[in-house]
Amino acid sequence: MRLLVIDESRVLPWVVEHLAPAGVEVEFAQDFEDARRAIRDHRPDAAVVSLPPAHLPWREFQHLCASQSPPVPVLYESCLLAAAGEIGLDPDDGYAAFLEKPAPRERLQAAILRLLEQAGRPAACGAPVPSATPH
Repeated sequence: MRLLVIDESRVLPWVVEHLAPAGVEVEFAQDFEDARRAIRDHRPDAAVVSLPPAHLPWREFQHLCASQSPPVPVLYESCLLAAAGEIGLDPDDGYAAFLEKPAPRERLQAAILRLLEQAGRPAACGAPVPSATPH
């Protein structure tokens, strides 16, 4: 199973690699163009977005993911203090979840497991929460 993580830094991909179950391949994209190319060239099973809407057009990205066969479920992570609908996302668009950050590791891991379950992998095989932090 492949999980695409879109973030400007490599911190979130590192964290996701340690929170995801064994066997989940984490791929990194730094911006919208990298993410679009990754989806077009080798469709991931799911995606995690940690870029603000100013850097990644969420609605356009969501339509790209929803148009895949099967659709790519997406977890949007943001520190914006607004409801998902207020920033252009609509549950009817098919996105998997909207997570306000900062989120504790346990909440992020639970969201990742739900995302992977939606993408077709059972959540029962979750990895233990790591205690290490990236340097």
